Amino acid sequence: MGASSGATVLLAALAFSHAAFAADCLIEKATYREAETGVELVFAASSGENTPVTHGFRSEIGKFKLNGHVLYDPEIERPVGMLMNNCPEGDVTGADLAACTVWKGIVYGIDEATGHVDLLPPEGAGAPDAILLPGFGPAILASVVGKDMETGPWDVFEFKGCAA
Repeated sequence: MGASSGATVLLAALAFSHAAFAADCLIEKATYREAETGVELVFAASSGENTPVTHGFRSEIGKFKLNGHVLYDPEIERPVGMLMNNCPEGDVTGADLAACTVWKGIVYGIDEATGHVDLLPPEGAGAPDAILLPGFGPAILASVVGKDMETGPWDVFEFKGCAA
């Protein structure tokens, strides 16, 4: 076996173990990383049983500490994610939320072994190998969060690890 064949086998084994590790991690304990900028999404359990929020997550981009959540939208039958910057607490209007929302869109999970793209799995399910947030990068660059960034993040976040 030549050196390049050995390297290919090693890379395939590493990718397979990476995917297997993601499947062993619950989505609410998963951390994802965008390759170009290093932006991370850290998932956490939702805020409780009597809430429409299905997932919680957070991210730090530059000096900004952002909070996000995913809600299942029954009208479009899709999980809709929102990443917010410094939103007010308590009773807020739609205008208040729009003003502090950095990104909003459907959240997809990617199975890297098959290339299959599906909706984000529910809390309690295994973490997907990657997450796709369509329009995330351009939304970040168009917001106050991205005003000092030279390069924006892509829309794909790879599984990085699992919280204990």
